[in-house]
Amino acid sequence: MKLFNGVYAYVWGTALMDSSNTYIVLDETSIVIDPGCFKTFVNLFGLMKNDGIEISDMDIVFNTHLHKDHCESNHLFLKKGALLALNSLEYGSKPDIDISKMRYLNSGRLNLEFIHTPGHTPGSTSIYIDEFSATITGDLIFENGLPGRIDFGSNTREMVRSLEKIQNLDSSFLLPGHGRILEGKEGIRLLIEKAIQIITRRGDE
Repeated sequence: MKLFNGVYAYVWGTALMDSSNTYIVLDETSIVIDPGCFKTFVNLFGLMKNDGIEISDMDIVFNTHLHKDHCESNHLFLKKGALLALNSLEYGSKPDIDISKMRYLNSGRLNLEFIHTPGHTPGSTSIYIDEFSATITGDLIFENGLPGRIDFGSNTREMVRSLEKIQNLDSSFLLPGHGRILEGKEGIRLLIEKAIQIITRRGDE
């Protein structure tokens, strides 16, 4: 589904919530973000075809983090020549493009900012698309204001700081790793505030 000019979103319903949403930036440098599980790849491939997008169009595969539900289908793009991009803090990985060493990418028409948002995992990274005031957050926060779980190697304090970073962006759109896309600055601000309160309460227990 075309979300913005040059940005596509493939958001799975309840039946496929165990696979991540996938986002695509189609530009001079094209990026597929979190290709998801094998089980949804046939669906993803068909929806991409409907939008006139081929697997071979992708130059970069970017993972917000390396949990299976976000990266299991990576190799289907990599074998067509795409490069792997992620934060190397993610379980000692060695990507082709280490996002920890770059902050911005101009894909052609769009300006993308990579924001290190640890908490769910050590290398978790969000993408802010300036032209649309839209943030792709991986599993940092979900549509009901619940924060992602804190996995091994991360902690409550990191999660709160990461949520505050995203809150400070004052985004008009929040594109999470699972569930529906959220729109509206005030609603997004309140959801992030709710997530911070939940995490803080957990840390006090």
